[in-house]
Amino acid sequence: MRFSTPKNSVSVKVLVALSAMGAAGIASATSSASQAASVQPNNNPDFVRGVITTTGVNTAVTIGNAVAGAIPTPGGGGFAALPAGITRFALPGQGGTGAAAAPGGKVWNAWFGYSRSDIAYEFRPLKSDGNVDVYLGGVDYTFKNNIVVGLAIAVDRSDIDLKGTSFGLGGGKMKGRGTTYSPYVGIPINKNWSADITAGWGRTDVDTRVLGTTSSMDDDRTTFTGGLTYRQLFGADNKWMLTGRGGYIYVQDKLGSYTMSNGTFVPSGKVEVSQARFGGQAAYNLGTFVPYAGLSYIYDFKEPNQAPIGGVRADNDRDGMQGTLGIRFSVPNGFYGGLQYSSEFSRGDIKNDQWMLNLGARF
Repeated sequence: MRFSTPKNSVSVKVLVALSAMGAAGIASATSSASQAASVQPNNNPDFVRGVITTTGVNTAVTIGNAVAGAIPTPGGGGFAALPAGITRFALPGQGGTGAAAAPGGKVWNAWFGYSRSDIAYEFRPLKSDGNVDVYLGGVDYTFKNNIVVGLAIAVDRSDIDLKGTSFGLGGGKMKGRGTTYSPYVGIPINKNWSADITAGWGRTDVDTRVLGTTSSMDDDRTTFTGGLTYRQLFGADNKWMLTGRGGYIYVQDKLGSYTMSNGTFVPSGKVEVSQARFGGQAAYNLGTFVPYAGLSYIYDFKEPNQAPIGGVRADNDRDGMQGTLGIRFSVPNGFYGGLQYSSEFSRGDIKNDQWMLNLGARF
């Protein structure tokens, strides 16, 4: 018996092979698109906390402490009566920006600050690190009752490398650029105590490139800071100053929906950070210069809940410590400034180191 092969059998085999290859390609493309979507910021709230919301928290804390330093304390609660004609000094809290005039001084105050932060999210599948530059400017007015009212503007620029295994072999990139407007009020209570309130609204544009896709989204940011500050001079000739500060910080990032370059739709998201901070600082007056050191405790009311990825678990720390070292200067004509380094430590997944330079003048 003789069997014959149909003439079109080769064509059928080719078509079957091509179909299989096409299906595999579609499956691979679908898998890649799905993976690219899974690592988008909107789908990873704790990743956003570590590399986007950190910028808002740093800015809110810096402005809040600037306001605390801008409040005159009747009865000599500051370094106003010290030698070398010092009438004002830079911020007594973390973040170092504005400073307060001595009672009876000039009522307008303008200040500028620049900070560079090295930040990182250390959870291995989503490991990311980079730099954030923030340019701060503010102006405030001191009324006769020593209440301070002002406005601060912060411009932020971030450049983050996405290195974790979830971002693929080549890694990825995330860049942000935004502006935040923050009106503030400082209220003296007595010669030692003062209160401050700051609110902020702004927007940051965030661009990502990961697994061959690009995306752009808008981040609408809201911030609030409220604090109480206590200052006390002591020691020979009152050259030492102790400062204690407690504050509440709230930052909300509302991430808008968008469509990735591969056509995948990513829904909107929201990330909130709510913190309490308690700290102390010791400063010593050398005349024109005032070196200082401080330590703060940070507690997050909402615990991070990053789920395991590939069997790797995040530390999900909800509290940490921040150390501060710096030096301030002030001269009789009202010009002042300072340089500060701060580092947040004791968190397993979060790195946040910052250099801060500030300059200001009373007029």
